[in-house]
Amino acid sequence: MDVQTLRWFLSLCETENMRDTAAMERINQSTLSRALARLEADVGAELFHRHGRRLAVNRFGEMFREHAARAVAELAEARGRIEALTDPGTGLIRLGFLHSVGRWLVPEVLRDHRDRTPGIRFELRQGFGRELYAWLQQGDIDAALVTPPPQAHPARWHGLREQQLCIALPVEHPLAVPGLRLREVRQEPFIAFAPTTDLRGVIDRLCRAAGFQPMIAFESEEIATVRGLIGAGLGVGILPRPAVLEHDDPVYLPLVPAQQRPIGVAWDARATPTPAVARFLTTLGA
Repeated sequence: MDVQTLRWFLSLCETENMRDTAAMERINQSTLSRALARLEADVGAELFHRHGRRLAVNRFGEMFREHAARAVAELAEARGRIEALTDPGTGLIRLGFLHSVGRWLVPEVLRDHRDRTPGIRFELRQGFGRELYAWLQQGDIDAALVTPPPQAHPARWHGLREQQLCIALPVEHPLAVPGLRLREVRQEPFIAFAPTTDLRGVIDRLCRAAGFQPMIAFESEEIATVRGLIGAGLGVGILPRPAVLEHDDPVYLPLVPAQQRPIGVAWDARATPTPAVARFLTTLGA
């Protein structure tokens, strides 16, 4: 049985007349008669008493009528909810993002898209790169603001910004002068990102290229914690330069040679995006 057949059945319950229902539903009587026969076969009982051309709902029909009405109403409500979530103007976008872009890129992207589409809604989820790409594959999020995907990962990625990577030092540190090279801080305690983070891999690679292994004084998964500890004079580190500096920030000296960290939007190319998500990706140039 299908929703259309259930609607025809409910209409028959009201009119108790094949001709009238066929006219109301704009179908021929033979189509309606065959649909009713299939429905009664599926249910396993006749739903009407036949009196020539007239029909009368029997006790099985009355019982089935209650459930059919609820089913049609529930399906209509489900369709309405899905349409509301997928509508490009009022739908829902489940957006994941890296911890390090939560204070600058996420507000910018959300503000710009809402300026174009005021009725849109966002559901936000913060995580590390490996988590964001796993959530994309599992269908838990629609898109992510993240670094490029690992090699051979099926996700699509479109670049949006580049963050300048810097040596971060306390304000009064004697080495906090322009032109500082990474190898010059090899004897300093490092405030580093935890091994579970994407930035830690970048930092380890840069230090190896500079010819040393950093002396880790403290590790954290949170960029705000790393910034705060360096600013408090507890060590040095490598950080992406924030878009907006705060009063207690450390000194940021660009790495030499310059190093950039690309940030973009990723999505699962194997999944069909909803109209709301498709418009969001288009707005970002993806």
